[in-house]
Amino acid sequence: MDRLFKFISVFLALILLLCACGKQAETEPSNNTGEENIQSEDNTQTGTQTEKSATVRLPFNETDGINPFFAKSYENLYLIRLLYSSLFSVTRSFEPEPLVAASINVNGKNATVTVKSGLECHGAANITPADVVYSFNLAKNSYAYSASLKSIDSAVVSGNSVVFTSNFADSLVALKLTFPIVKENTADLQSDIPIGFGEYYFYENTLVSTNGAKPTISLTFVNTAETSSNAYKIGNTDILFNDLSDCNYTQLHGNFLPADINNMVYLGFNGNLGGLNKNIRSAIAVLLDSESIAQESYQGHAIACKAPCNPNSLLYKECGDIEISLSGDKKSAEQIIDRSGFTRYSGKALTNGAFVLSFSLIVNADNKYRVAAAYAIADTLNNAGFLIEVKPLSFADYSERIASGNYEMYIGETRLDYSMDLSEFFTEDGTLAGGIDGEKTAKSYFNMRSGKISYEDFYKTFVENYPFVPIAFRTGAVFSSNNFDGDFSHFPYDLYYGVELDSVKSDV
Repeated sequence: MDRLFKFISVFLALILLLCACGKQAETEPSNNTGEENIQSEDNTQTGTQTEKSATVRLPFNETDGINPFFAKSYENLYLIRLLYSSLFSVTRSFEPEPLVAASINVNGKNATVTVKSGLECHGAANITPADVVYSFNLAKNSYAYSASLKSIDSAVVSGNSVVFTSNFADSLVALKLTFPIVKENTADLQSDIPIGFGEYYFYENTLVSTNGAKPTISLTFVNTAETSSNAYKIGNTDILFNDLSDCNYTQLHGNFLPADINNMVYLGFNGNLGGLNKNIRSAIAVLLDSESIAQESYQGHAIACKAPCNPNSLLYKECGDIEISLSGDKKSAEQIIDRSGFTRYSGKALTNGAFVLSFSLIVNADNKYRVAAAYAIADTLNNAGFLIEVKPLSFADYSERIASGNYEMYIGETRLDYSMDLSEFFTEDGTLAGGIDGEKTAKSYFNMRSGKISYEDFYKTFVENYPFVPIAFRTGAVFSSNNFDGDFSHFPYDLYYGVELDSVKSDV
């Protein structure tokens, strides 16, 4: 009977396709929740949908799995946010909002998080503090969450709470507690589909709403960024996220949104060189035209910024009017250079008798945005009495030079966590600490993290020393069909936050 039904359905579909006379084909939504709901990548549907379907279709990397502690693909990590809640979520302005957490109390290096009671998992008992500790231990060593949790040493159960101990006093620790919470002993293997508390549960390759108030989500199989893009182009998915790490942007159909990804592009210095003292670093920071770099070198896929925090964050607002001109201020920079004694030329660069403002600037040759930024920076500095030689290197050579300290300046990019943690720059064993001349800045930074001083006070110290110069925060791209109605108030933390359909919203 099922075969007859499928034969008739295919026959009718072919007739409708022939009658369309070249018009765009429309995919009839299925009422099934099984694998029939998954679109093949060979489907020839093209263009933008003109009507909303009854199901949201999202990309799913089947080879990556749905276990949050093993997943690595953007497609699956954003799906995981729908399946498993965390202690806190993060708004687009980088504020923590409690989910599984009822409250948090930070006392020095310890943060005590009370777990909400009565959070019933699909098909299992409620979330407990033991589940939180279990999830933390897995997340601590995972691809997706280990970097954010590096500063948190341990988690232990204390009654109906969990005590997290960090290696420094951290008043912003709630913004690190965004790892998924799953039931104990359900996520040990990559093939596991953990049990958790979330808006959806995973069933036969679909995501089903736990309370029926949201649309069923159909999953389209992809296995690379290219197949994910192709699936969107031919109409098999309703959304596409591209972090533009390959520097290739293509305008696609549908709705477009610049995607904040919290990747800070910065100019790094070897502060051990006398010619790159804090006064010259400040002059360079004042000179840089971050606006031009963001718009031209990064082709508009960046937000200009000279503060070490995302321009959308509340921390950025605390910088007040301190932040220097984003478009550069040559006159002020020349005054700093003059006061530092660099008043005459040696060859083609200014000198103070002891040092010459002649430096090399290394950059990863594989990243065309950064290469363009390096040449733009060189042009700006050369017009102010510097002599900058840009050296594009292979990624291997570039990385080796930085690791060994064999550089003068470099263009770097680092993904900050949601708490804007800069400790990798300011701790002795930090991965970005090489060449940093920032003892005073580091002390101020950790005083700020502990809550002893404000972010504004820290930023004042930062601009007095400029151990590195933030240039911009890079952005990606989100394209969505008319069928997708999301709320991007929690992006980049959650791409699918508030996902709805008009037909669903009208029923609730």
